[in-house]
Amino acid sequence: MPTNLEKLKHIGVGSLVDLEILTPTSSKRVKTELVGLLDKQFIILNYPNAKRLPAASDYLRDGVMVVVRALIEGCGGQVIAFRQQIMSVASHPAKLVFINFPKQVQLFALRSQTRIPTLLPAKLKLSDDRVLEGLIKDISLTGVMFDIRGDQQVEGIKDMQCTVVLNSSDKDFEGEICSVKEHVAGVHCGIKLLASEDEMKTFMKEHFIDPSALEPTVD
Repeated sequence: MPTNLEKLKHIGVGSLVDLEILTPTSSKRVKTELVGLLDKQFIILNYPNAKRLPAASDYLRDGVMVVVRALIEGCGGQVIAFRQQIMSVASHPAKLVFINFPKQVQLFALRSQTRIPTLLPAKLKLSDDRVLEGLIKDISLTGVMFDIRGDQQVEGIKDMQCTVVLNSSDKDFEGEICSVKEHVAGVHCGIKLLASEDEMKTFMKEHFIDPSALEPTVD
Protein backbone atom coordinates (compact mmCIF):
# COMPACT_ATOMS: atom_id res chain seq x y z
CA MET A 1 0.00 0.00 0.00
CA PRO A 2 1.46 3.40 -0.96
CA THR A 3 2.44 5.63 1.94
CA ASN A 4 2.13 8.90 -0.04
CA LEU A 5 4.78 10.43 2.22
CA GLU A 6 6.33 12.31 -0.71
CA LYS A 7 3.16 14.42 -0.84
CA LEU A 8 4.14 16.07 2.44
CA LYS A 9 6.79 18.01 0.55
CA HIS A 10 4.06 19.62 -1.57
CA ILE A 11 2.68 21.49 1.45
CA GLY A 12 4.39 24.86 1.31
CA VAL A 13 6.10 26.40 4.32
CA GLY A 14 3.65 28.88 5.83
CA SER A 15 0.64 27.01 4.43
CA LEU A 16 -2.46 26.91 6.60
CA VAL A 17 -3.12 23.51 8.16
CA ASP A 18 -6.00 22.14 10.20
CA LEU A 19 -4.84 20.66 13.51
CA GLU A 20 -7.30 18.47 15.38
CA ILE A 21 -6.32 17.64 18.95
CA LEU A 22 -7.91 14.36 20.08
CA THR A 23 -8.96 14.01 23.71
CA PRO A 24 -10.69 11.11 25.50
CA THR A 25 -14.03 12.89 25.41
CA SER A 26 -13.95 15.18 22.38
CA SER A 27 -11.60 17.05 20.08
CA LYS A 28 -10.40 20.59 19.47
CA ARG A 29 -9.73 21.96 15.99
CA VAL A 30 -7.52 24.93 15.30
CA LYS A 31 -5.88 26.53 12.29
CA THR A 32 -2.13 27.04 12.30
CA GLU A 33 0.81 27.13 9.89
CA LEU A 34 3.38 24.64 8.68
CA VAL A 35 6.87 25.77 9.71
CA GLY A 36 8.77 22.90 8.13
CA LEU A 37 9.71 19.22 8.34
CA LEU A 38 12.73 16.98 8.70
CA ASP A 39 12.23 13.88 6.56
CA LYS A 40 11.44 10.75 8.61
CA GLN A 41 11.99 12.70 11.86
CA PHE A 42 9.30 15.27 12.61
CA ILE A 43 6.94 17.93 11.30
CA ILE A 44 6.95 21.42 12.80
CA LEU A 45 3.84 23.57 13.21
CA ASN A 46 3.45 27.06 14.56
CA TYR A 47 2.06 27.11 18.11
CA PRO A 48 -1.52 28.48 17.90
CA ASN A 49 -1.99 31.86 19.54
CA ALA A 50 -4.50 32.46 22.33
CA LYS A 51 -7.06 33.90 19.93
CA ARG A 52 -7.08 30.74 17.85
CA LEU A 53 -7.00 28.34 20.80
CA PRO A 54 -7.56 29.68 24.32
CA ALA A 55 -5.71 27.69 27.01
CA ALA A 56 -3.69 25.93 24.31
CA SER A 57 -1.27 24.53 26.89
CA ASP A 58 -4.11 22.44 28.32
CA TYR A 59 -4.36 20.54 25.03
CA LEU A 60 -0.97 20.72 23.30
CA ARG A 61 1.24 18.41 25.33
CA ASP A 62 3.83 15.74 24.61
CA GLY A 63 2.24 12.45 23.56
CA VAL A 64 -1.17 13.87 22.65
CA MET A 65 -2.65 12.37 19.47
CA VAL A 66 -3.52 14.80 16.67
CA VAL A 67 -4.85 14.72 13.12
CA VAL A 68 -3.18 17.08 10.66
CA ARG A 69 -4.92 18.08 7.43
CA ALA A 70 -3.81 20.38 4.63
CA LEU A 71 -4.64 21.25 1.05
CA ILE A 72 -1.99 20.43 -1.54
CA GLU A 73 -1.98 23.37 -3.91
CA GLY A 74 -1.65 22.61 -7.60
CA CYS A 75 -2.69 18.96 -7.27
CA GLY A 76 -6.30 19.20 -8.38
CA GLY A 77 -7.69 20.04 -4.96
CA GLN A 78 -6.20 17.10 -3.09
CA VAL A 79 -6.39 17.04 0.69
CA ILE A 80 -3.68 15.31 2.70
CA ALA A 81 -4.34 13.92 6.19
CA PHE A 82 -2.46 11.92 8.79
CA ARG A 83 -2.74 10.93 12.45
CA GLN A 84 0.26 11.06 14.77
CA GLN A 85 1.47 12.04 18.27
CA ILE A 86 2.96 15.32 19.42
CA MET A 87 6.67 14.72 19.98
CA SER A 88 7.45 17.93 21.83
CA VAL A 89 6.32 21.50 22.39
CA ALA A 90 9.17 24.02 22.25
CA SER A 91 9.08 27.49 23.80
CA HIS A 92 12.48 28.88 22.75
CA PRO A 93 13.42 30.68 20.56
CA ALA A 94 9.81 30.47 19.35
CA LYS A 95 6.77 28.45 20.41
CA LEU A 96 6.58 25.47 18.05
CA VAL A 97 4.83 22.10 17.97
CA PHE A 98 6.91 19.10 16.87
CA ILE A 99 4.89 16.14 15.60
CA ASN A 100 6.27 12.65 14.99
CA PHE A 101 6.77 11.95 11.29
CA PRO A 102 3.85 9.87 9.97
CA LYS A 103 4.31 6.35 8.62
CA GLN A 104 1.57 6.96 6.08
CA VAL A 105 -0.69 9.76 4.89
CA GLN A 106 -4.04 9.64 3.13
CA LEU A 107 -5.11 11.63 0.09
CA PHE A 108 -8.64 12.75 -0.68
CA ALA A 109 -9.81 14.39 -3.89
CA LEU A 110 -12.45 17.11 -3.66
CA ARG A 111 -14.87 15.88 -6.30
CA SER A 112 -18.64 16.16 -6.37
CA GLN A 113 -19.11 12.39 -5.97
CA THR A 114 -16.73 12.18 -3.01
CA ARG A 115 -18.48 11.81 0.34
CA ILE A 116 -16.07 12.77 3.08
CA PRO A 117 -16.79 11.49 6.61
CA THR A 118 -17.04 14.24 9.22
CA LEU A 119 -18.18 14.89 12.77
CA LEU A 120 -19.21 18.54 12.53
CA PRO A 121 -21.64 19.80 15.20
CA ALA A 122 -24.42 21.79 13.56
CA LYS A 123 -28.01 22.94 13.81
CA LEU A 124 -30.80 22.40 11.32
CA LYS A 125 -33.23 25.32 11.09
CA LEU A 126 -36.46 24.24 9.41
CA SER A 127 -38.88 26.39 7.44
CA ASP A 128 -41.48 26.01 10.24
CA ASP A 129 -39.00 27.56 12.74
CA ARG A 130 -38.05 24.28 14.40
CA VAL A 131 -34.35 24.01 15.29
CA LEU A 132 -32.77 20.54 15.51
CA GLU A 133 -29.34 19.77 16.98
CA GLY A 134 -27.07 17.21 15.37
CA LEU A 135 -23.92 16.28 13.50
CA ILE A 136 -22.95 16.39 9.85
CA LYS A 137 -21.87 12.77 9.27
CA ASP A 138 -20.60 13.24 5.73
CA ILE A 139 -20.33 16.00 3.17
CA SER A 140 -19.95 16.29 -0.60
CA LEU A 141 -19.97 19.20 -3.01
CA THR A 142 -23.74 18.85 -3.39
CA GLY A 143 -25.07 17.84 0.00
CA VAL A 144 -24.67 16.53 3.54
CA MET A 145 -25.89 13.66 5.70
CA PHE A 146 -27.25 15.15 8.93
CA ASP A 147 -27.57 12.93 12.00
CA ILE A 148 -30.28 13.91 14.51
CA ARG A 149 -30.19 12.06 17.82
CA GLY A 150 -32.30 11.95 20.94
CA ASP A 151 -35.86 13.05 21.54
CA GLN A 152 -36.29 15.84 18.98
CA GLN A 153 -39.28 16.83 16.85
CA VAL A 154 -38.51 15.16 13.52
CA GLU A 155 -42.06 14.51 12.34
CA GLY A 156 -42.84 15.51 8.76
CA ILE A 157 -39.44 16.99 7.96
CA LYS A 158 -38.95 15.24 4.60
CA ASP A 159 -39.04 17.67 1.62
CA MET A 160 -38.84 20.69 3.95
CA GLN A 161 -36.62 23.68 3.19
CA CYS A 162 -33.90 24.11 5.77
CA THR A 163 -30.73 25.95 6.75
CA VAL A 164 -27.65 24.08 7.98
CA VAL A 165 -25.83 26.20 10.58
CA LEU A 166 -22.29 25.11 11.44
CA ASN A 167 -21.32 25.62 15.09
CA SER A 168 -17.69 26.18 14.06
CA SER A 169 -18.36 28.61 11.21
CA ASP A 170 -20.33 31.75 10.44
CA LYS A 171 -21.34 30.19 7.11
CA ASP A 172 -24.90 28.90 6.70
CA PHE A 173 -26.09 26.62 3.89
CA GLU A 174 -29.61 26.63 2.47
CA GLY A 175 -31.00 23.29 1.36
CA GLU A 176 -33.83 20.79 1.16
CA ILE A 177 -34.31 17.55 3.11
CA CYS A 178 -34.51 14.86 0.43
CA SER A 179 -34.49 11.72 2.58
CA VAL A 180 -35.12 10.71 6.18
CA LYS A 181 -34.01 7.32 7.50
CA GLU A 182 -34.53 6.13 11.06
CA HIS A 183 -31.76 4.45 13.05
CA VAL A 184 -31.50 3.17 16.61
CA ALA A 185 -30.55 6.53 18.15
CA GLY A 186 -32.46 8.93 15.87
CA VAL A 187 -32.67 9.74 12.16
CA HIS A 188 -30.32 10.43 9.26
CA CYS A 189 -31.38 13.24 6.91
CA GLY A 190 -30.01 13.53 3.40
CA ILE A 191 -29.90 17.24 2.54
CA LYS A 192 -29.35 18.67 -0.91
CA LEU A 193 -27.59 22.03 -0.62
CA LEU A 194 -28.17 25.07 -2.81
CA ALA A 195 -24.58 26.33 -2.47
CA SER A 196 -22.37 26.38 -5.55
CA GLU A 197 -19.58 23.83 -5.89
CA ASP A 198 -17.04 26.63 -5.52
CA GLU A 199 -18.60 27.66 -2.20
CA MET A 200 -18.57 24.06 -1.00
CA LYS A 201 -14.96 23.54 -2.08
CA THR A 202 -13.90 26.59 -0.11
CA PHE A 203 -15.72 25.27 2.95
CA MET A 204 -14.45 21.71 2.56
CA LYS A 205 -10.84 22.84 2.49
CA GLU A 206 -11.25 23.72 6.17
CA HIS A 207 -13.76 21.12 7.39
CA PHE A 208 -13.37 17.50 6.40
CA ILE A 209 -12.75 13.93 7.45
CA ASP A 210 -13.70 12.15 10.66
CA PRO A 211 -10.48 11.09 12.50
CA SER A 212 -11.86 7.54 12.76
CA ALA A 213 -11.64 7.35 8.96
CA LEU A 214 -7.87 7.23 9.41
CA GLU A 215 -7.92 4.39 11.95
CA PRO A 216 -7.78 1.38 9.56
CA THR A 217 -4.66 2.53 7.70
CA VAL A 218 -2.73 4.86 10.01
CA ASP A 219 -0.83 3.51 13.01
